[in-house]
Amino acid sequence: MLLVCPSCRTRYVVPDTAIGMDGRQVRCANCKHSWFQDGVIPPIPPAPQAIAPNPPPEQYGSVAVPPVQPAAPDYTRSDETAESQAEPAKDISETFTSPDSVNIESPPQQSHFAHEPPFRPRRNPAKLWTMAAFAFALMIAAGGGAIWYYGVPNIGMDLGMAGAEPDLKIILNENLELNEREDGTPFFIASGSIVNPTGRAQRVPEMLVTLKDSGGRPVYSWKMKAKVRSLAPGAKVDFSEARLDVPQAAAQITVGWVL
Repeated sequence: MLLVCPSCRTRYVVPDTAIGMDGRQVRCANCKHSWFQDGVIPPIPPAPQAIAPNPPPEQYGSVAVPPVQPAAPDYTRSDETAESQAEPAKDISETFTSPDSVNIESPPQQSHFAHEPPFRPRRNPAKLWTMAAFAFALMIAAGGGAIWYYGVPNIGMDLGMAGAEPDLKIILNENLELNEREDGTPFFIASGSIVNPTGRAQRVPEMLVTLKDSGGRPVYSWKMKAKVRSLAPGAKVDFSEARLDVPQAAAQITVGWVL
């Protein structure tokens, strides 16, 4: 079998058994190009020749036999057969149902021009506004009755809302002034105590610490939380917190409530 490289056209002579009938992948030794070489199709053998059949041997002393004639069928006259098979027809009475006896329901007739409206009427907006006004008046009356019976509740004082200052006293310690650490960093310590002079528990809100200069102008401030959220009657709680890197002009301190 002759193989020709499709790239460099180099020819190779190989045996047919090396490729086989299914073909295989080959590579050119000259240019290293690979391709699939189809297999070798074996030649189709010629068809065998038809052999003529041998003639039958001659029979000696044979006698010719005439063909057998089929017997004539026995036909019967059609008149006799019709008379023997004919039977009188039966009297079949068919029963028909009158269409008047069938009950057919007619579909209900509905006029498109009936007096009934095709949809529900809209609600009267004036009636809805009247009901809303009545409910609002009822709520106002109930609230006024509760205030008259129980008195005005001190909501701002109990919840610590803006503008409601608690009945607590803040007592600052003495000698609160600007100090410096060994490395020269300025710091200020805000310390004191909170006293509840009333006869009921008081909620303790956040405190606002403000540092001022010698002229009374604020130079620094921060918020501070107390150790407790609520203070019992006649109780007292201390607080202390330091801040670093405060302005050198800080000379005074004031502590109030965050309202």
